[in-house]
Amino acid sequence: MKRLLRQLALKPSTTVALLFSSFAANILALVPAIFVILVLNRYVTYGVDATLVTLAAAAFFAIVFEFVFRRIRYNTATKVDFDAQDQLNNRVFVRVARSKLSFLARIPASTLRGLFGGIEQLRAAYSPASICSFLDAPFSLLFIFVLYLISPPLSLVTAIVIGALALIILMQFNGLRELGRSINKVSTLKGQLASNAIETPETLRVFDLTGFVQKKSEKVFNALNELQSRLLSRQDLTQTTIKAFSGVLTVAVITVGAVLVVDGQLDIGEMIGANILAARALTPIVTLCQQTESWRRADQAKQTIDDFERVPFEKMDGSAFERYSGKLDLREITFNYPVRETPVIEKLSLSLDSGEVLCVTGANGSGKTTLANLIVGLLEPSEGYVSVDGVNLKQLSLEWWRKQLIYLPQEPKFLEGSIRENFLAFDNEITDAQIRGLLTDVGLEEEIDKSIGGLDEVLNTSGSSLSLGVRRRLALARALINKGRIAILDEPTEGIDAKGASHVYDVMSNLSKEGITLIICSHDTDILNGAHHVLDLDEEERPIMRTVSY
Repeated sequence: MKRLLRQLALKPSTTVALLFSSFAANILALVPAIFVILVLNRYVTYGVDATLVTLAAAAFFAIVFEFVFRRIRYNTATKVDFDAQDQLNNRVFVRVARSKLSFLARIPASTLRGLFGGIEQLRAAYSPASICSFLDAPFSLLFIFVLYLISPPLSLVTAIVIGALALIILMQFNGLRELGRSINKVSTLKGQLASNAIETPETLRVFDLTGFVQKKSEKVFNALNELQSRLLSRQDLTQTTIKAFSGVLTVAVITVGAVLVVDGQLDIGEMIGANILAARALTPIVTLCQQTESWRRADQAKQTIDDFERVPFEKMDGSAFERYSGKLDLREITFNYPVRETPVIEKLSLSLDSGEVLCVTGANGSGKTTLANLIVGLLEPSEGYVSVDGVNLKQLSLEWWRKQLIYLPQEPKFLEGSIRENFLAFDNEITDAQIRGLLTDVGLEEEIDKSIGGLDEVLNTSGSSLSLGVRRRLALARALINKGRIAILDEPTEGIDAKGASHVYDVMSNLSKEGITLIICSHDTDILNGAHHVLDLDEEERPIMRTVSY
């Protein structure tokens, strides 16, 4: 509610328009009750048809104008943009796509996915309809005041019943919070198990893990089912309580009103009109109480989004060269992950001239991929710096730098979409003939043509349905779209058969002949034998780049 009030305060003209339309609509909402009182007290008593026609016409026009003012208010409320909420989805997406990888890697994937769900929670909680409900709530006092003018005892009865119901609803919602947190935790576990079934079918079958995962899934499902049943029961209790109190309010007003009628303090028309006013006073208060829980969840989601928006962006601006030569230097580079006690890379220096080939070798976890990510700019060194043509990479535009790279990651992934779309995402002017030329270079044209969709074949789950060898060569073809002066290839022949590897060797040979600098992370002896320099990260002492003599 505080966010709502704060946002309304920032837009005084819009707030004034909302308040005016709310006031007009709620004043006009008094008309049906007044119409009932006048008809029962005047027309029924005197039977003058002209009186009935006049009252009915006036009531009809009041209802029409109430409708108009409520629509005006709704359209005005659509202009209240909470914290640039209309652009929030795009902001979060850009933050996920552009945040520093070292920070992003510390955030669980489920939390990142939940950010987008949080945006929808915000949109629903602070929708124009919820704003209108909030603005209606204070006018409940207007209906109670008019009731007071008709009959103070009926006004008191209505206020007591509404106050008691509001207190009960808020207490019930407080009891639901811990239940909601438990459901979120179990739902996350259920999602993880579903991911196991979808993304690792071979592992489940070959290692006979289906039974294990199924039992765990049944346990989680039963727990979630029980929690959701409790939640639904609590929600039904709340709705039943509201309906019961609506009945209680009607009975209380009519009972007290009947006594007052018998005592001569009230007439029949006023009693029935008071019952209508009491119901109109109850509705906005109930809606407001229900809305408070939605606001609470939305505020939690907004806090999560705000925390995430403090994750720093990659530095995309900076200098750029008109032409990059391909020269690269690493000066005393040190890098460590937060979960490790010792640096992955420590005080590493090397220098590569344009057109030279460096093979980086070492055991798993020795830092080959980390080194590649440091050069690409996905990670930043803790100490030292990467130098590009004599300029610190931190001073250069990462957007420009990555256009200078032919980059093959160790674990290639693709966008959800067709093969053609994945190439067009890199270069929206690339033709089918050019795509086929790149596929031919890596030996995939025939295989792609044999597939059902050809270039329209859809790559689901980031391309994991493809074999590692095909996925790696397809990623290499995609990387070749960039006409960069330096190629960084992480395990380019891993998982590829001899025929496929021969195409990869040809690609690397052609790149070298074109004077492109190559940095290849690999154990492949053919690559090792063809390199100008070798950097072995397994060396116990400080690794030093060795020049290979032939």
